[in-house]
Amino acid sequence: MDIIDALTALNRQGINLLAALADGRLNRARLVSFGYSGSTAGEWVALSETYYGRTRHRRQQRRAVEAARSGGLSVEAIAAVEKHVRKLLDGDEWALRVELCALTGTVDEIDKAAAARVRELNRAVPDAEAKSFGRRSLKGGKNTDACGLRHISVGLPERTMADILTRLRETAAKLRRSDKKLTYEQAMADAFVAHLLGDASGTPSVITPLVVIGLPDWAKLLRHQADDTLFGLTDGTTMTGAELIRARMAEHHLVGIWDPFTGPVNLYRAERLANLKQRLLASADTLLCPVRDCTTSADECQMHHLDAWVAGGETSLDRMTVACRVHNARNDDNPGAPPRHGRLDRDESGRIVFRPPDGSGPVTNNHPVRRLSAREVVRQQY
Repeated sequence: MDIIDALTALNRQGINLLAALADGRLNRARLVSFGYSGSTAGEWVALSETYYGRTRHRRQQRRAVEAARSGGLSVEAIAAVEKHVRKLLDGDEWALRVELCALTGTVDEIDKAAAARVRELNRAVPDAEAKSFGRRSLKGGKNTDACGLRHISVGLPERTMADILTRLRETAAKLRRSDKKLTYEQAMADAFVAHLLGDASGTPSVITPLVVIGLPDWAKLLRHQADDTLFGLTDGTTMTGAELIRARMAEHHLVGIWDPFTGPVNLYRAERLANLKQRLLASADTLLCPVRDCTTSADECQMHHLDAWVAGGETSLDRMTVACRVHNARNDDNPGAPPRHGRLDRDESGRIVFRPPDGSGPVTNNHPVRRLSAREVVRQQY
């Protein structure tokens, strides 16, 4: 067995490693001597106590152990499961543990799926918002690193945190305009200090609902004209997008039409805001940066031309998407040049995909949040 085979075998024996810790064949000191950090060794010991220690739920414990063994979960994957089990606001933790130990995939995929499942369960908990608020925290800040910096971790309800970040980003943008040398991270840190210790102004973020409807079977896109879209109906008549909206639903602040295959068609509101319209539709189409494993929200992303603007790319919805500033900057804009970082593209189904630089097949960002995007919602309906 070579080193790769040994590593593969070890990583599929996570639950058996925890068993060795539980029965004394392995201990924290030996793990540290093998090169693991004290915190990692301590985490493994705690996991062994959960999966092999005393409990009133012996049957569920055995089922969780068997699920982890059958799936060949690594210790890191089991740790990801446990991290999310601890976040269950109310309910049967052992039943959840059994369910999550049956997940398969990479550690990152298991982590995301477990997070989505616990989030789903927590939404159904009575007084979930109050229970979640009860877990708010600010940790760290006591230890100084080699650079002379201290670090904190803050946990707050998502809307509260989103509002805070909106204000920080507004201030950070002003700081970067006045000092071009500031990085985004430096500007955000300076904005944080300014809001806490100095003078900083900002407006709270406003939630604007975007109501998504699928393009019905009896209406097919003919062409775009002026600032509206013309549809041909199966009865031989035509109808503008605005008329289609009025015919299908009551008044809402923003209404977007999505084709289940080609994606966003048009968006309607009281004012003509073409650039904002494209950003809103592109954001709703993906919700997150489309690059695999990226968690940057669409609100924090930049508009991205799938065909580079300098190469004649059009500013049209079917050839645009959103991408975080990192992946937007790193994108290989010239598909004819030797690949370096990979590039974003739209596949035959209309989805935004990432084409890796190694020439392998296109990949998508499978984060659970993207299942709630306008494109996925409409595809599920049709």
